[in-house]
Amino acid sequence: MILATSSYAQNFLDFEKDSVFLGKLSSNLDTIKYSFKFDVKSTSSISIDTVITDCACSLPSYSTNKINKGEEGIIDITYIPYKAGPFTKVFTVRLNDSKQEYKLKLAGFIRPSKISFDKLYPYGEEIRWSHKKVSFGMLTAQGTASKTVYFYNNTDDTLRFEKAPNTPDYLGVLIDSGQYEVMPNSEGSFELFIKPEDREEFGYAQDTFSIVLSNGEKEITSNCIISASVQYPESEGDGPKPKMGLSSTYMNLGNVKNNGEKIVTLSVMNTGKVPLKILKVETNHGLSLLSIEENEVQPFETVNVNVRYLETPRTGKETRSFTLFTNDPIDPVTIITVKANVIK
Repeated sequence: MILATSSYAQNFLDFEKDSVFLGKLSSNLDTIKYSFKFDVKSTSSISIDTVITDCACSLPSYSTNKINKGEEGIIDITYIPYKAGPFTKVFTVRLNDSKQEYKLKLAGFIRPSKISFDKLYPYGEEIRWSHKKVSFGMLTAQGTASKTVYFYNNTDDTLRFEKAPNTPDYLGVLIDSGQYEVMPNSEGSFELFIKPEDREEFGYAQDTFSIVLSNGEKEITSNCIISASVQYPESEGDGPKPKMGLSSTYMNLGNVKNNGEKIVTLSVMNTGKVPLKILKVETNHGLSLLSIEENEVQPFETVNVNVRYLETPRTGKETRSFTLFTNDPIDPVTIITVKANVIK
């Protein structure tokens, strides 16, 4: 993430990743290390002035030598964990002779040295999960991403994978030969793959599939929920991109009669150089999509999205929302809040 105090044609540094989640880590680790890699995009050479940490428990290491355009650089971070639980450390990178700042974030979870498995895996019964769902975060609709998913056998029997999980076409499950059997009251795992380009639509995706294990006498089925926000493929690369502008992300309608006739209009502008695609509009409770003038917004043009404000069983102040999904690489998912005072 870059924070600039003035307008620049491009960022001087292009980080491979500027926000990293390291997952669950052992409490036995004395130090945690990570390297943030970057490329120099500036037309002239740059040098790092300083890297500011938000905690004395973190130590950055970096070169202050000049780096030329096209060359790579590394900022090494050493974090000394001092307590169990989640952590988030933020680092501010400042350059010499530039007002640009870059924020880097390192996060993870330090497991307590002694914690019961019912707290580590709080969801489910015979098969328990550490989270309600597996989130892949933001993905581009090309290539394949994967995650190791852990679960807990909360029975006194050895469980075996005897059936392949039934997944949607864009998901796949790989079970290592050493993981076919899960011992009683023990952790098991599998590798979950997602291929976003095989999904029929873009935007926010949530699906459920089942894993089936057997103790030899009965089958135990448990559902696994996955989620991801899938971006349009043209959002990647160095070419021209669409850029969305909205008339508002917060609408206060004032007094609205409770008759279902109020229409809310959102103007979607494209200030980019290629068409902006409106991939999907999802309405929450109390709103209904009425129309989208065009699904493609040409450069420097505007399209209206019309949403109906539905009748409600009660009157008074209400807050509703709808979500806009586009191929804007910066803001692919935007929530629009609609407030009103509903009257008879």
